[in-house]
Amino acid sequence: MERNLTKIRLALAVVVISATNFAHAGGSGGCAIAGPSNAALTIEEYADFECKYCVRGSNTMREVLKNYAGKINLVFRNMPLPFHQNALVAAKAFSAVCLQSPSLAYSYQKNLFDNQDKLVNQGEPFLYEVAEKLGVDVTRMKFDMNGEAVAKSIAEDRQFADSHNFKGTPSFMIGTEPIAGAFPYDEIKKIIDRQLGQ
Repeated sequence: MERNLTKIRLALAVVVISATNFAHAGGSGGCAIAGPSNAALTIEEYADFECKYCVRGSNTMREVLKNYAGKINLVFRNMPLPFHQNALVAAKAFSAVCLQSPSLAYSYQKNLFDNQDKLVNQGEPFLYEVAEKLGVDVTRMKFDMNGEAVAKSIAEDRQFADSHNFKGTPSFMIGTEPIAGAFPYDEIKKIIDRQLGQ
């Protein structure tokens, strides 16, 4: 009897862990990579890892997180563009890392954007190289990259992008305001302050 109860408890633990991981990946796509979940304002960043303008957008978001510490919840959404050779596999890699840890996913996307030339030139091997350096379980990552949770997350990110009529990257939902393009920090700040009622 006790042995059966132990098996049931273990099974339930696995279900809870799996559900938690999928929630981190954003049960509706996306990956909440920085800031508290109960932050005053959520910003959704739609990006392609091979898009040079997305590097600017990512740098702006880092400045936002620094200057609005504790007030912003940043959700990263994949929007791989079809004409970028490594964009889709990078999106899969990022989503797979997020399944392991959203904080690792933040570091992962930062590294990919900071070394975009290497991603473009080296392709998929570079994705695993970065993951290994960060301490990601690369074996699990490779498995998850081709799994249902990652495919669903990327598909849902695309649906959200379409619902906002986003055609290019980077694009952002700052609270209830959609913007498309790599705007400078001062312009983003105006929208954030407006959304926060400041």
